[in-house]
Amino acid sequence: MPAVVKCYHWSLNMGMPVKLSDELVNAARREAASTDRSITGQIEHWVKIGRSVENVLRHQDIQALKRAPTDLTLTGPIRQAIHAALGRAIAETDQRALAQRLRAGRTVYQSDPGGSAMIERIDADGTRTLGQFVNRQFIPARAARSRAR
Repeated sequence: MPAVVKCYHWSLNMGMPVKLSDELVNAARREAASTDRSITGQIEHWVKIGRSVENVLRHQDIQALKRAPTDLTLTGPIRQAIHAALGRAIAETDQRALAQRLRAGRTVYQSDPGGSAMIERIDADGTRTLGQFVNRQFIPARAARSRAR
């Protein structure tokens, strides 16, 4: 019996199988062949990129990317702007300065500092609004208050 328990203990540290679409697996297989990665390694690579990009982009930009066609080709100026923004984020060594830069000009959400179960939206202009998310949409609970903290 202890061997079985030990076996289960070790399995907790292993990866978890997930179902992926045939389209995604085939795309990963094609890309993996040309980049000398396994299919799993290719998917993990895409996930790391996606998580990094999601931390840098505004919510509206992410939604626009999700609506874009999968064969999206970037024009030169757009590609250069994205490259420059990612380069600045990567080069930033001061974590506080990086956090300020990422928040500048974008909407930030946090739990209500007043202790309610609400979410506080802080717009780029400093306007604060309490509300909640319903079906991934922020619904204000009352009129916005304009005060910076």
